Amino acid sequence: MHPRLRCVLFDIDGTLVSMRGAGPRAMDAAFARLTGIPQAFAGVPMAGRSDRAITEHAVRRLGETGRGVALDEAFHRRFTAAYLEELATEVWKDGPSVCPGVLRTLDTLERRGVVLALGTGNYAGAARIKLERFGLWSRFAFGGFGDETTERVEVIRRAAEEARRRCGCGPDGLLVVGDTPGDIAAARAVGAPVLSVATGPYAAEELERHHPDRLVPSLLDALDEGLWGAS
Repeated sequence: MHPRLRCVLFDIDGTLVSMRGAGPRAMDAAFARLTGIPQAFAGVPMAGRSDRAITEHAVRRLGETGRGVALDEAFHRRFTAAYLEELATEVWKDGPSVCPGVLRTLDTLERRGVVLALGTGNYAGAARIKLERFGLWSRFAFGGFGDETTERVEVIRRAAEEARRRCGCGPDGLLVVGDTPGDIAAARAVGAPVLSVATGPYAAEELERHHPDRLVPSLLDALDEGLWGAS
């Protein structure tokens, strides 16, 4: 473990937990409830993007087919509320799970006095629902979320600024952990190192092409390799 490491920013989906499609199902159900349009999110890329960016992509694509929905803050608020209601049900379906090595990793970092935080494209409410499903929400001190920005870089930047305020650390005291090329790019943009895990939709070979500082098949492998020191 880097001796200056003060705070780790974790992505959620594909990094901490595998939700087995709960998010897309909840988004489709919420959108259909509000607009009557089914499967609005089918084919919309989701991995590594903020919930706000995903929603705006779906709405703009519908506009191209003549089924326009007013994309304003009022709609965002209504959609977010409906989505969170649907998600609270969907997270209990189809056997979602904690990714390998997550619990031991969190325990190990906490014992070493490292602050655990989130850097995720999820709406804050969605992050809470997903992590509370496994009793993990309370493990994280703060986070950057996808409520107000479509840019992954901005999510990580906000989390890094909060880490500076709370932990007194700059980018060299941070580590970003994620499972997509977007996590790598965002970490680079704020000057923080990044650990990539191949527990999400991207294979290790594809992640390697984006040159993370470290790449492991899972957080369990990071433990086995002694990345955090003896666990």
